[in-house]
Amino acid sequence: MTSRVSSAPLYRQVCDALEGLAMAAPLGDETPLPPESDLMVRFGVSRGTLRRATDELARQGLLQIQPGRGTFVDQAAKVRLLVWKRLSEVASPDSRFDLDLSRFVPDFQGRIKCDDRLLAFPALRAASTIFVAPDNSLEDYRAHALRARKRLVVPTYGMNRGFVLLDGAQIPSEQVELAATLDGMERHGEILSLSALRGLKVVDAVVTGAVAVTTQGLHFGSGDGYLDLEWALMRHLGLVTSETPVIVSVHDCQVLDVRVRPGTHDVVADVIMTPERAFRCAPNLPKPDGIFWYEIRGQEVRSKPYVRDLLARHEAAVWADPFND
Repeated sequence: MTSRVSSAPLYRQVCDALEGLAMAAPLGDETPLPPESDLMVRFGVSRGTLRRATDELARQGLLQIQPGRGTFVDQAAKVRLLVWKRLSEVASPDSRFDLDLSRFVPDFQGRIKCDDRLLAFPALRAASTIFVAPDNSLEDYRAHALRARKRLVVPTYGMNRGFVLLDGAQIPSEQVELAATLDGMERHGEILSLSALRGLKVVDAVVTGAVAVTTQGLHFGSGDGYLDLEWALMRHLGLVTSETPVIVSVHDCQVLDVRVRPGTHDVVADVIMTPERAFRCAPNLPKPDGIFWYEIRGQEVRSKPYVRDLLARHEAAVWADPFND
């Protein structure tokens, strides 16, 4: 495998070699990795060692093992690994997570120019109620929007307590900067119940950061899927439609000019703002049109606010009419 002597366990060396193979393929390439027999010869290892390495990379999310079809590279995980390396050069550390970019969307060099573009964007200037992601890179924009007397809908961290409504018309000017932070927004906002969230009637625009975004508008978050879930909830409640603008604010290094096939639940952007440019995504990709109930798996997601209540109602309806799922 290598002419250099390595002290790492053999399976770990195979992990590194497999990762290099996966990362070397073009983004968007959905062909499977070579068969096990070919990889065993290439790396000079047993089937057991190869499978241990493959299973480890599958656990980390880079590979997907599909019995009967082969082993594939997870394109979203690959995008994150590529962009995290670039982003670490321009990212600002988080007070809790430092530069562990798998845990948060960071602020970045030149972000003020993104804020200027957001503030000048006609759809946001005209909007009354805006969904704004809780990303570090959007903290100053949230403060600007509150000063402009906008109503902001902001998810709590991990969606653990649902969404907070911040009304810029009701927050004292000296408290706006605190209200725009994750630690301060619950002091100056209202945590929305499901009925109160539904009662908002309409969200005029969505502003979010990203780990990466393609020029087609495909959005990649940190891998937790929260923005996808948040959009699905708002769409299910009728707060957003396919025409609701989704604006992504990122550093230029996070924008990828590649074609990656979106999943049915992936949020897509209409407009991308970077320090160097602002542009509309093309061609337009379809936006998810609601909650894909069959994809809600695992107790963590099922127990989130709103999801818990809506899922209980959905399952009750299915039990009442099993042919109308």
